[in-house]
This record gives sequence, structure tokens and C-alpha cells, in this order.
Amino acid sequence: MNKKWMLGLLFVIALSVLSACGGNEDTENAGESSDEKETLLIGTEATYPPFSYRDDNNEITGYDVEVAREVANRIGMEAEFKAIEWKGLLSSLETERIDMVANQVTITDERKEKFDFTTPYTYSGGQVIVNKNNNDIKGIDDLKGKTVGTTQGSNYEKAAKDAGAKTKIYSGANQALTDLSNDRNIDAAMNDRLFILTELPKTDYNVKGVGETFNTTKMGFALPKGNEELIEKMNGALKEMKEDGTLAEISKKYFDGENVSE
Repeated sequence: MNKKWMLGLLFVIALSVLSACGGNEDTENAGESSDEKETLLIGTEATYPPFSYRDDNNEITGYDVEVAREVANRIGMEAEFKAIEWKGLLSSLETERIDMVANQVTITDERKEKFDFTTPYTYSGGQVIVNKNNNDIKGIDDLKGKTVGTTQGSNYEKAAKDAGAKTKIYSGANQALTDLSNDRNIDAAMNDRLFILTELPKTDYNVKGVGETFNTTKMGFALPKGNEELIEKMNGALKEMKEDGTLAEISKKYFDGENVSE
């Protein structure tokens, strides 16, 4: 074997090694630049139509869910939803077991001390619900001394107490409405006027909404404190969705043509 042939062989081997190393590096880089999105874990009741509920395929859907999913998509994240009872939603957020709550969370000064909020995506108000045979309670002013069914820590629990009513705590709105429908344990309940407008007529509950809305509420997505950058991105997405009509389109789908986002 002559010296020139040996040098040529070594040169070819060296090129092969370099190519192999370069190939491995390219493969690793390709893996790092994959299209996988960061997951945004979103807590929601999944028992509160039309805002958050399960469809016929047991998939979580609803107005809040669709808006949250679109916001996540526009900021380059993958929305994942976790069903949690209302009483555990905000505590799960506070302990950062979830990244966000999408469940018609009313923006209040008290809650803003603990959580960050996006700009509102729903504007509404609360309304009183009574048994269909009850003609004594005509609105919130008639609740003094009565017992109102509500969920723990909800905006309606505070409203009932402010009206001079006693409260009975339920795990969800359905349980309160069942008792009210059967005229037992409670005299009234409270809920969002949009729920009363769109969902109560579809149920067999023997109840009715009475009186005018007793407050004006603004609902936003709630996040743990210290998420200013993420909130800014979400607000940008919500602004885009208002401007291009997406938010109104989702709203009208769930609220009989009504735009509840403004």
C-alpha cells in the first residue's frame, strides 16, 4: 500500500466522520425546532352551559372554552382543559395547579388582589331565580331573610348576603336548581342573565327568572399573579378577535344571535 493511497483513504474517512457529526447535529436541531406548542392548562367547570359544558361526545365545550382555545391558538399555545368544581377553581389557580380559569369569572377588586385578569370578554349581570309557583319574590329586594342557594365563593354568594339573605352552599348550579325546582331547602337562587335567557328554557326545572339584572358584571380570564407578559399577549389576541369579528361570531353561536362581548 503506497503512501499517497493511504493519505487519500484517511482523507475520505475524515470527511465521512465530519458528515456524520454534521448529520447528527442537524437531526438534534430539527427536533428542537419542532412545531410542538407549550400547553396552557385551563380550569373550567364543564357543568355550566352555555359557557362550559360537555357535548354529546363528552368533550368540554362552550362559549368560554371556544374563546379560550382561540386566544391560546393566537398566542402560539395549546389549550388543555381540566374540569374542576367551582369551589376549587380559584384555589387551584392560586396554588398554580392550573395556568388559567375560563369560567365566567367576574372581575372584582377583591379578586384582583389575588389574581391577574385579561380584558373582559363577557358583559352581563345577575338575576334572581325562583320556583315557578313563587309570586312573592319579584327581585333582589325581596330576598331579605330568605335562603338563597349558591356556590361557595361565587359572586352570587356575596350578592345574596348583601341583600340580607341567608345562603345554602351547593357544589354546582344544577344542584341548587334541583332543590329550588322541588321547592325545598331554598327560596331562591341567582345566576347570570345569559344562562337564564338561553339555558333555563331548555331544562325541565320548575323555575323562572324574576326582576331586572341587579348588577353589571365583566368577566375575564383569571391567571396567577405575576403573568404580565402572558396577559399582554392574551389581551392582544382578544383585541384582534373583537376587531375581526371572531369574538362576536362565537358569542352569537351560543346566545341566540346576541353579542355579549361588548
